[in-house]
Amino acid sequence: MNLEARREYFGALLLLAAGGVLGLVAASRSWGTAEQSSSLSVTTEPVSGSDLLPLAPAVALVALAAVVAVPAVRRLGRRVVGGVLAVLGAVQAVMAAVVLPDLDGRVSDWLATGPEATGPAESVSTSPAWAVAVVLAGLLVTVAGLLVAVRGPSWPSMGARYERSGGRGRRPAAEPAKKPAEGNRATWDALDRGDDPTS
Repeated sequence: MNLEARREYFGALLLLAAGGVLGLVAASRSWGTAEQSSSLSVTTEPVSGSDLLPLAPAVALVALAAVVAVPAVRRLGRRVVGGVLAVLGAVQAVMAAVVLPDLDGRVSDWLATGPEATGPAESVSTSPAWAVAVVLAGLLVTVAGLLVAVRGPSWPSMGARYERSGGRGRRPAAEPAKKPAEGNRATWDALDRGDDPTS
């Protein structure tokens, strides 16, 4: 593998790892908190990125798994894996970008209608930086996926060094059968004369 292909290869794996880790961390953080007060106390309910965007941690795990899958698969497999990664990363980036401008409303809606609904919130505070991080993670996965799909087929696979060469080697030419010794008669003649043919 030449130097440029090596850079592309390891660069794509690095982008996948970075996008996967960043997406997983950002999706697990609180994107917003809501305060609700009752007659006795005030409670704070956090809403994580995975609550608002369940796709984000799933894409992150796929990207991390692809760090191992890309070296293991071959040409067509890399095109498929790269295409899937590019689509998933793009969808994640777009969905996070859609959530970002209305993050306050999304947090309020999730608390009011989500599976653990606690009723309307009195006040909501958000952390948009984590949503931006998920957008960035999606873009990293998209770029890596495109690189794998377009350039990946030319990279060597994990077991390439152990594969047999395409053509079978020629078998060594069989040595021609030795002709039976001729001249046995001369040997018998020598014995008849009393000569030792072995001397």
